[in-house]
Amino acid sequence: MALISGHEDGLNHYIKIHGSALRYFAFRIVKDKLLAEEIVSDSFVKLWLGRDKISTEANIKAFLYISTKNACLDQANLIRNKYVHDDEFLDELICPNEDILTKMIQIELIKLIVEEVNKLPKQQAEIVRMTYFEQKETDEISKELGITANSIYFARSKALATLKKTFGFKRNPNIQELTFIMFLLSNFIAEKH
Repeated sequence: MALISGHEDGLNHYIKIHGSALRYFAFRIVKDKLLAEEIVSDSFVKLWLGRDKISTEANIKAFLYISTKNACLDQANLIRNKYVHDDEFLDELICPNEDILTKMIQIELIKLIVEEVNKLPKQQAEIVRMTYFEQKETDEISKELGITANSIYFARSKALATLKKTFGFKRNPNIQELTFIMFLLSNFIAEKH
């Protein structure tokens, strides 16, 4: 493994694979984009410094998530001490009902969905992004792209059919499933920007 051998390309490989998901994961805890980026950068520095103690891909991923989570919680404790009387703020900051595995699974699911949307034909992908990520109405999309509402409906239904097939829906997903998936996507995109 290049990382263990001390090659920076090995570290860059893991930054490319896990960086975006880790930043989203950290942001979900600290609610600050720059702070989340700083915490994730520190986690990669710790990985680099402790690379000789890690032997498998699974260990690397676990190390990065645990290191990031711990740094986020340390930061949350600092904020907690600063805002001791603001219980509502603290409840939003630390969600004890969401364990690290749940968050990791959610982030991986979102990452897979975004990757699949990016594989759609250009116009379909753009319409899905505008509809679900930016939450634009059909008439807004029509004006921006210079196409008819019927073209938008057709492209959107083809895109959703492709996504349903990709993710193995044997039947039509119900409205709650689609709403949940699109909610996850819109949160992911909003928090990345």
